[in-house]
Formats: sequence, C-alpha cells, structure tokens
Amino acid sequence: MKLKKKNKDFRVILVDISLDIDVIQDGAEISESLIQKYNLDNKDFKIIYLSDGRKIIRANFVGIVKSKLIDKKVLFSMPKHYMEIKKFEELSIKRKLDHVKLVIKTINKSIAGTQFTQYKHSKYVEGNISFNAYNVIVDYYQKYGLFHDEETYTKKGYGNHISWKKTISRSTKMISKNKKIIFTPFVLRKKKQLSNLVTECMIFAINYTDSLFGYFLDLPNYNLQSYGINPQILHNIAGTINSLIQFQTFIFKDDEKQLVDNLIIFLRRVNNSLKQAISIKDYDYEYVWEKAVEKYLNAYFLKVENNVLEYSKKPINKYKFKKKSEQYDSYHKNWRMEPDHYFFDKTDKSLYIFDSKYYVDVKNINYKQLVYHFLFGNKKNVNRIYDALIVPYEGENVTDIHVNIMPDFLSEGEEIIIYINKLNTSSVLKNYI
Repeated sequence: MKLKKKNKDFRVILVDISLDIDVIQDGAEISESLIQKYNLDNKDFKIIYLSDGRKIIRANFVGIVKSKLIDKKVLFSMPKHYMEIKKFEELSIKRKLDHVKLVIKTINKSIAGTQFTQYKHSKYVEGNISFNAYNVIVDYYQKYGLFHDEETYTKKGYGNHISWKKTISRSTKMISKNKKIIFTPFVLRKKKQLSNLVTECMIFAINYTDSLFGYFLDLPNYNLQSYGINPQILHNIAGTINSLIQFQTFIFKDDEKQLVDNLIIFLRRVNNSLKQAISIKDYDYEYVWEKAVEKYLNAYFLKVENNVLEYSKKPINKYKFKKKSEQYDSYHKNWRMEPDHYFFDKTDKSLYIFDSKYYVDVKNINYKQLVYHFLFGNKKNVNRIYDALIVPYEGENVTDIHVNIMPDFLSEGEEIIIYINKLNTSSVLKNYI
C-alpha cells in the first residue's frame, strides 16, 4: 500500500466550520425534539410520570453526541449544576468548546487504564473509539515516528557501506602498477524504507480520531493531516483487520507487537461505529464527581470553622482524605460502612466524614450520614466529628446546615450537625484534570 498525500489539509477545513452546540444538563428536562434530533437511546433519558398525569423527560448522561461525521450539530450534556444553560448559550463557540473539552477530559481520566478500550468494557461509559488504543499508537509515533520496514539491497558504485564480500565475488579485478588488486566498481549496501499497511493504519488512527474529536479534546497536532483519512481502510475495516492479524506473524519486537495489537483494537471500534452517532456518554458521572472531590479536598481543604467548610486559594495538601470501608456488623460479614472521604486528624483527634453527592437537590435527610456519625463517633479517641455532604454548584463555594439534631435527642454536650458543602463544579473538575 503506497502512501499518498492529499492536497487539502482537513484540520484547516474543520477549523472553518461553525459548530452549533445544543446544550442540556444531566438530570434536567430534555425535549422530545432533541431526543429525536440526535437519535438518543432509551437509557439516555428517564421518563417520570407525575401524579397529575403529566410526563417529564430528564437527561440521564454527561457527554457529547454528534449525529454524523459531517454534521455541524452537536449535543452537549453538562454535569449537574455545572453552569446555567442560558449562560452557556451566551458564550462564544471557543469558550463553549473549552467547557466541552474539560468535561470530556474528566470522563476519560476517570476510566483511564481500563484494558482493551476505555469505553467498550466500561459498564457506565460508552463511546465510539478506544482512546487507550489511540494513546498506545501515538506513544509509538512519538518515540519512533511512523512504522516502517527497511529493505536492504545492493548496488554497484562508489561511496560508504561497502559490502566487501560481494565486491570480491562480483566486481572486476584489476592489478595496478604497484601490483595491488583493485576492485571496480564496489558493491554498496543500501537500505530502502518501505511504507506498509501498519504505517497507513497509524496515520488513519491518528487522523480519524482528530476528525471525530478534534473539537472536543486537546489532541496533539502530528502534522499528518495532509495524508487525510484513507477511504480504503475506512470502507474495508474487516479486511484491514484481517491483514493486520496476518502481519502479526512477521513481527517480533514487543513494542511493534503492541502497536499492531492496538491498531486492531482501534479498528474494531471503528467497525462498530461507522453507522452510529459519534458520542461519549457517561451514565454514572457520580463516580467522576467523587474522584474529583477527593482530589480537591486533599489539595485545598483547610478546616471547619463557624459552621463553614473553608478552603485555601492555593494547594496546601494538608489532609489525606480517602474512601473508607469498614465492617460494623458481627453477624452480616458483608455489611460495611463506606464513606467517600474519610480522615482522622491525630493532632486534635478530629474525625472528618464527608460524602460526595452528585445531586440536583438534597431534599431529604441523609440517614446514612447519621449512621456514619454514630458508629464511627463511638470509637475511642475521637473528640470531634465533622459531617458534610459535598454537592456540585454553579456559584462560589457555600456551606449550609443540612441537619442539626435537637439537644433532647443527644447526650449532654453532644452535637450533631451535617453540612451541605456546595463546591463550584467547574473549579473541582479543572483541579481533577
């Protein structure tokens, strides 16, 4: 297969396209017209029937949906309390895309390292591409450049890299005046680089990914756009995969084997997505929020004072919050308490039990948090317990009191307060990536 450059640089063409981004929010209402427009799946939304018979449809994912490769329309579903929809709609296309990139990066980071493909083997995240395979391919490219075979051949002439064995056997022998043997001409060793299917597939993977997600991810520019997207590969995915499988028997280096393996993985996902919408959807963004909150707490949390959770403006890394899992029932061995963010400060014997909640609203009492307080608080050497539910918020950080147990229900001098700490969603996610 011979490499051919196309005259047009598709990256430049894409930059000139004016995207139109429809925006919704996870957990908020979505219109039936948008569901039809982007051909959303049943699990992309939830239908709720009210007591008066009215029907409400709510979005049930975070991510993007692009109906066709050439379509200028994109649906962006923001996390809960990320930003007011009206405010997002007033932004420039560049600023809108900055927010899309931020959210997609958080999804990719939360499932990074999954074997084979980030999306295909994830229970809660779906997408049309294997970014793990893509990353292996570009890592190889950064180290070695495009894959190539070298063919060694010989030619007669004069210069470096003389093959003396072949020169002696093939060249004309002459005797000089001083009785020395002269070989003429020399036989030279030359190497010729051969482009092949693996090279083509590397270029395809890099350019194809850029064409689908170049708007929504900060992908590096590897200056391969002039090769375009090879239609022979795009329209013959199964045949290309079979050829790569056959090629595997001729390679022996570990990094080259890994490259070909991941090209096959990448192409199998393309094979599944040729006629589908281009999408990255996270149906359980609560997990992303939990991981992002933990990192934010460990970087910025200062203290609880005057019923306010305080944070520093710069990273201080004062605490080491982590998920806690502890058995509490001697009869039911599998019953465990698992607060999301747990830290015991040995200096003043203060216990911090925080739970991240990816909620639209916190309306009812969180009994699980009360159980955490009573059971963990009964341990020895605990002087003070701080409980908080940490939720996403569009504005600046705010602390409210969620529960304040009346003294009549407590021992003398005991106090139980559960806070709701509203953290600015954008700040938490930016810190996460």
